[in-house]
Amino acid sequence: MVLLATHAMLLVSALATAVDAKIEQLNFLCQTPVRPLSFSEPPAVPKTSQGLSPFASNASKPYHVYSAPGFADGRGISIITSPDRIKHFQRVAPFAPGTNDHTSPPYKEELVAGKGRGLVATKMFHRGDKIFADTPILLIDADIFEDSEDLWVTLEEEAVRKLPLESQRKFWELHGQPVQNPIAGRIDPNAFELNTANATYYAVLPEIARLNHDCRPNAAYFFDQDTLTHHVHAITDIPPGTELSITYIDPTMHRKKRVRKLLRNWGFQCSCSQCSASAHLSQASDRRLSQIVDLSERLEDGGWENASPEMAEALVSLYEQERLYASGSESYTYAALTYCAEGKLGPTIKYAHLAVEYGILDNGFHDVDVEDMRELADAPEKQDCWMQKMR
Repeated sequence: MVLLATHAMLLVSALATAVDAKIEQLNFLCQTPVRPLSFSEPPAVPKTSQGLSPFASNASKPYHVYSAPGFADGRGISIITSPDRIKHFQRVAPFAPGTNDHTSPPYKEELVAGKGRGLVATKMFHRGDKIFADTPILLIDADIFEDSEDLWVTLEEEAVRKLPLESQRKFWELHGQPVQNPIAGRIDPNAFELNTANATYYAVLPEIARLNHDCRPNAAYFFDQDTLTHHVHAITDIPPGTELSITYIDPTMHRKKRVRKLLRNWGFQCSCSQCSASAHLSQASDRRLSQIVDLSERLEDGGWENASPEMAEALVSLYEQERLYASGSESYTYAALTYCAEGKLGPTIKYAHLAVEYGILDNGFHDVDVEDMRELADAPEKQDCWMQKMR
């Protein structure tokens, strides 16, 4: 199983020629509140088999493997990036309790009809309940794939080899594509695209990679770059016996586009309830999705200032009809703003709180829009939007 958040795929899978790589290990200090992570020694440079300069390629910067076997209580991490970008990782905030803890999981792995193996809930999940909180074992700078294939394949091999044995085991247990390079064949379908303050990375998280796709998922995820932790929460109530799912793609695409993209990028025919619906129901869904896009465009970039609350309410209704709970914070945000502009206290507070709740689950604890909605919920009359239409 798989995912690249919003979710593009790593297009790397060819066989590389044999090359030498000498990449020394970096040691992280223990992660505690008073002693953040830091590097203690520089890495060596990978060398090509022809004895050429290690960076005799079209790339504008060198890339190294930075390995930290002691990271996250021995889970370890290998980061492929450039010397200037690795500085971003020299300070990592302490983890929340329960991070990387799978000792008593509220789910079990079993065969799911038409999907192979998946994770099934063993308890009742309510909206906001934590499913996973894990750190990546691999982080790969997306820009490396502009360089020669020899170099990035060598670095991927070294990055996996430098992981602690238990994390190596988890990596090799991942579903792999039938390609000649077994490491790239596991990274490609299992990597998530993550954005940090200074770059885009592809991350491998073995536990979360076991979640299957659904066009109407019951879980949402986000990456907290301060702690290097990937969080997955229930976005709706999930009864025991229900498969846990996330979406690999933009769920607002029409059915044919969703099916085509999933087949092209991940190699499976989507059989979720939304894609398996009758032609009449599927066409009705596509029309609602088109209206979601249209209304969102009308309300964005300040368009809400002159829009009626009824327009925002229509967007809320469409999101709910389509069961797009993971991205529903957008509709609640616009509803809160349109009611704020008319000076209606109750609906403003109601929708601002909903925007905060869903926004955290989909965009993270420190998302800018979440912070704005939190302020609006706490003190509507003090915000710039208050009674804006009356001025």
